[in-house]
Amino acid sequence: MLKIKHLKKSYENFSLDCSLEVKKGHVTGLIGQNGAGKSTTFKAILGLISFDSGTINILGKSLQDFTAKDKQDLGVVLSDSGFSGYLTINDIIPIIDNLYQNFDKSFFIEQVKKFQLPRNKRIKDFSTGMKAKVKVLVAVSHNAKLLILDVK
Repeated sequence: MLKIKHLKKSYENFSLDCSLEVKKGHVTGLIGQNGAGKSTTFKAILGLISFDSGTINILGKSLQDFTAKDKQDLGVVLSDSGFSGYLTINDIIPIIDNLYQNFDKSFFIEQVKKFQLPRNKRIKDFSTGMKAKVKVLVAVSHNAKLLILDVK
């Protein structure tokens, strides 16, 4: 599912050298102190930052060959991203539906009800936990083959 070999990234006061493999059906967690490189690793996996050397293979393809269509198979939660706080859940449903070919709208709405998330309230007015639930629901509501969750 995910294979990283000697992923290297250096900043002025930081150096990362990471290798790992996540096999299908397995849950793997990256645990470390703040600044250890967890978010840097996730961002490199997603192609959001460049890295100095190493290889990344996702779902059997090298990162360089991973297309926008392939990214439909990823469910992603990044701690420093999300929808505008001025949107409501009702506002984001059509956005998600347009972003993901396999978005399961009925599952998403069912889970929103289950978690008692208000559909007409602005996300900026949600608690931290409610915001996290929305992010995770988006990540799991389009039948992703690989979930990448970077949460605080």
